Amino acid sequence: MTETTPDAAVLPGAAGFPDTSGLPGAPGRGWRIPPGGGSLARARALARDTLREWDYPGEEYAHAVLLVSELVTNAHRHAGGPADLELRPVPGGVLLKVGDSSPRLPVRRDPGADGGFGMHLLARLSEAWGVEAFPGGKSVWARLTPRQDT
Repeated sequence: MTETTPDAAVLPGAAGFPDTSGLPGAPGRGWRIPPGGGSLARARALARDTLREWDYPGEEYAHAVLLVSELVTNAHRHAGGPADLELRPVPGGVLLKVGDSSPRLPVRRDPGADGGFGMHLLARLSEAWGVEAFPGGKSVWARLTPRQDT
């Protein structure tokens, strides 16, 4: 599935976990998540804390934290480098994006012991999702709205 997101912000290439919320035209938060010990827990905590700060009910947005974990894991595994995580409030929900430096687009495959759950989770837990290719990589995005069934 290939779609584009309106007004997609571009994250700068800084190392560590910089907050890019001050960028003009980027009313959200973004971080570079390097691979390595503790980085997935940190990405989940950043997402959870940001959603709480924006007064999104944590129990309704648990699926956003799950998708952050899955997409950052995929970026680390398949691109072999850092993942750029972005969260943006949008009317009625939140937009999350994870970018990496691999031009290879994700492929839906049957889930099994070696993975394959990512695209299925995106389809099940998001209102809409897609992939944006750009020179030097891609972003996978998902638009989420509050749900009581997760």
